[in-house]
Amino acid sequence: MRTYLSRNYFVAARARAPRTMVARTRGIGLTEVMVVMVIVGVLFAILMPVVAKVRRSSRSVVCASNLREIGGAFQSYAMHQQGRLPDPGISDKAWEQILLPYYSGKFQCPGDCELYPAVGSSYDWRDTGNAATTMAGKLLVDTRRADAVLAFESLPGWHAKGYINVVRLDGSVQTVQAEDCFKDLETPVREAATDARGTAARSSRKK
Repeated sequence: MRTYLSRNYFVAARARAPRTMVARTRGIGLTEVMVVMVIVGVLFAILMPVVAKVRRSSRSVVCASNLREIGGAFQSYAMHQQGRLPDPGISDKAWEQILLPYYSGKFQCPGDCELYPAVGSSYDWRDTGNAATTMAGKLLVDTRRADAVLAFESLPGWHAKGYINVVRLDGSVQTVQAEDCFKDLETPVREAATDARGTAARSSRKK
């Protein structure tokens, strides 16, 4: 009798087991799914600005590296030309073409989706057309400003609103306020430059 009852007990237990598992599987309802979706949405909203900032920072670093090499290319050109910088007006070539023997990279800022596809360059240099401020065709010794802006991004705001990457005559690369860069380009190369507030100290972040 005991053997018969034991067998029936185990048979009944096995029959109930699948139904119990099915019942537990059906425990996740619409409310739980919605909570998970809300959490994922919040995490996505938090992470997206961080990822975007990291990408902008990475592009700015690559751009700064390009400008550093471009500044070095100007110096190398001058060394082979008795200390004189290029003059595209006389050579009838774009300054980028003139520097090609000394620069192997691209004249492309990763943040530039406007100019490079159209004209093949994201950068410009201190060829102002003004004898007092230009460095085109000038001897390096013609300037007393080692911190004069030599080359720069053609447009501001590719990495941070209102800011622009520049390389100076001394080879340093900085991110400065765009208006400070343009003010520098209007300052004669033999005079001390001032920033947008009229002071000699420049608001900048060194790379």
